[in-house]
Amino acid sequence: MKDYYQILEVTPEFTDDEIRKRYRKLAMQYHPDRNPNNPGAEERFKEVAEAYGVLTDPAKRKQYDMARKMGGTFSPNGNGQAGGFNYSQEDILRDLFKDPRFQQMFNGLLQEFARKGFRSNQQFVNKSFFGGRGGMFIGGIFMIGSIAGPAIMREAKKKLPTKKSLMRSIGHAVGSLLGGSKQKAKEPEQVSHHPPQLDMTYTVNLSSAELRDGKTLDMITMGPNGQEKLRIKVPAGSKAGQKLRIRGKGFADSGGRGDLFVKLAER
Repeated sequence: MKDYYQILEVTPEFTDDEIRKRYRKLAMQYHPDRNPNNPGAEERFKEVAEAYGVLTDPAKRKQYDMARKMGGTFSPNGNGQAGGFNYSQEDILRDLFKDPRFQQMFNGLLQEFARKGFRSNQQFVNKSFFGGRGGMFIGGIFMIGSIAGPAIMREAKKKLPTKKSLMRSIGHAVGSLLGGSKQKAKEPEQVSHHPPQLDMTYTVNLSSAELRDGKTLDMITMGPNGQEKLRIKVPAGSKAGQKLRIRGKGFADSGGRGDLFVKLAER
């Protein structure tokens, strides 16, 4: 069984705030772009997140501490063996990326990566934590219909705007369609006053038919006050490389809130 305290370089006496600070430090230290000649850095980068996910989750930490104390083993099937720890790495990471507290902290970490010139987009996060299969949280966004759990999907869909309010809200939110389209927002272009590093870009892969005919994207983004539900219309006749700009739905800090850019790609 892994020693999560050793992986995160902490002791059981560390507070949650100290554990969070240590995770941020190690995540920056082991980012693969900082260690191009160290093949083990990418796995270490994932392991420190796994350790953080266990040590900041009261239920997981209680079970882990008990298993560690009793010299127990890992039992991935949760078969009730005494002293067993029954969470796999995939379980831990998926649960971690559902946690709004982690999402808020990780948003800031992604900004630090970007300022250092390290990869920080959703493809990098998917590859690093989910083997490229698609992640629950990418840059602060849930894509409904991805690997989001059924309960989250049901609750989110209940709270999505109606068609009437949708057109009104998205009409105000979508600033422009960039990258070659002749379509322009009806509202006048406004100058952004937020720091550019607060902007968030999410790439969504669509089929050629979806680009041609248009598609509605249901998303959940984590804002400063919790989950925010968005429904975004990809116009018919869109092309790969174009971007939809949704004002005020990017990263947030004391400098304001950035914009969300949804980049279209063809799969």
